[in-house]
Amino acid sequence: MNNLLRPIMLGFVPVAFASILLAGCQESSAPSGQPTIDPTNHVQNSSSPVSTPPAIVVATATAAPSSTPEDTAKHEAQVAGTSKTDLTDIPQLSASAKPTAKPKIKAEDAYQQEKPTLMGLKLGTSKDVVLERFGKAKKQFVMDADEDAIQVYDFTDFSVGFNKKDVLEFVDVHSTEIDPGLRGLRLGQKVQDAIAILGKPDTNSTYVLSYKSQGTLLKLDIDPNESTIQSIKLFANH
Repeated sequence: MNNLLRPIMLGFVPVAFASILLAGCQESSAPSGQPTIDPTNHVQNSSSPVSTPPAIVVATATAAPSSTPEDTAKHEAQVAGTSKTDLTDIPQLSASAKPTAKPKIKAEDAYQQEKPTLMGLKLGTSKDVVLERFGKAKKQFVMDADEDAIQVYDFTDFSVGFNKKDVLEFVDVHSTEIDPGLRGLRLGQKVQDAIAILGKPDTNSTYVLSYKSQGTLLKLDIDPNESTIQSIKLFANH
């Protein structure tokens, strides 16, 4: 029995030994200590240059281009040139508001040599008559340069002065927007116009035209450069 098994055992040992050596060679040929690669973990943690671009790059590519200073300036210029319908900054007159009417002088009250007037007023007229005719003055003050104090009432386009007896001492016209009652002559007109309308003056100089009549003096101050009438006054010729 032992003699029969011995040849079999001797044949099996070399085969088994060869199988163990082959298995050992296969294990040694595999790299030792090599970690198993997780594709998901590799994408998230890898420092390789080939990586997913940052989110900001994608956002910049899809965002609208920012405005440059030049674009901003053009936009502001366009807005400035746009017509507006907002009229809140424009002063508005109420429906009931009316411009102040300018006084009109009657033809019979216009200036004449035999009856010198200005604004249809004759010197010596009482204060009550004047104020009743023209209403309340815009300004009122006392002029005391002379011996007798003069009360001045300013109606914007013209002013009048009263003495201590409350009678008219002078009339002074200082607006081109009013008819002073000189048969169509107004401030701003030429010297030739005054002479054509009022006749030959008693004084005719570069600076003054004056007409004397009935104890009064109608004085027209002249702009020497333009030869135009700058002011018109009627006062007593003392």
